[in-house]
Amino acid sequence: MDSEIELLKSAMFFKDLSDQELKPFLSIMYRRKLTDRTILFLQGDPITHVFIATAGKIKIYRNDQAGKEQVLHFKQHGDLFPHVGFFRQGHYPAHAQAIEDSEVFSIAIKDFEQVLMSNPSLSIKLFRMLGDQIVNLQQRLEELALRSANERILLLLLRLCETHGSVIGKEGWVKLNTRFKNADLANMIGTSRESVNRMISQLRKDDALRLEEGEYLIRPEMLKDELLNFT
Repeated sequence: MDSEIELLKSAMFFKDLSDQELKPFLSIMYRRKLTDRTILFLQGDPITHVFIATAGKIKIYRNDQAGKEQVLHFKQHGDLFPHVGFFRQGHYPAHAQAIEDSEVFSIAIKDFEQVLMSNPSLSIKLFRMLGDQIVNLQQRLEELALRSANERILLLLLRLCETHGSVIGKEGWVKLNTRFKNADLANMIGTSRESVNRMISQLRKDDALRLEEGEYLIRPEMLKDELLNFT
């Protein structure tokens, strides 16, 4: 039980809840193991469950009218998805697929609603967290509309340092725990792979970014300084 409580606490959506407030959710969480390339849900399917990643990596993506894949997110330990599932009826807004052997906890929407009806005070805290997620989404939309491709790449790398990074050493380096291809980064911010390639090459020359055995090491403070050049 303690490990499951800690898992819920690691999910941004539940981070402000106490151990006692989290306990009602434990009985409605069910563990699912996913082999590599397993589809968890498809865009357009009715929303019946939300998920918390506990191991491996889940790719969230869409296909445009031409069939081109657009990667939206990569979910890993502690990430909850999709946020829209809790408070609206409808359909999954994207596809979700394991990109390696993975594990998730699933929560049925109907069970989640029953927990909230039995514990009204939880609703207020969770709505506040949902508001934070909406603000984050608005910021990302503003980036797409108002920022150049190079700025969007820098902001994405900084965001990944926060959500998928671990500090290593004493020189300000952050290692991304998820392996990203340049094409993945480009798809996540709606730019070209060539733009990402050029920016990554420049950051490596400046020693603000390193690529070691397919993994990114980043100096966030240097990326922030680089952003100032665009203001």
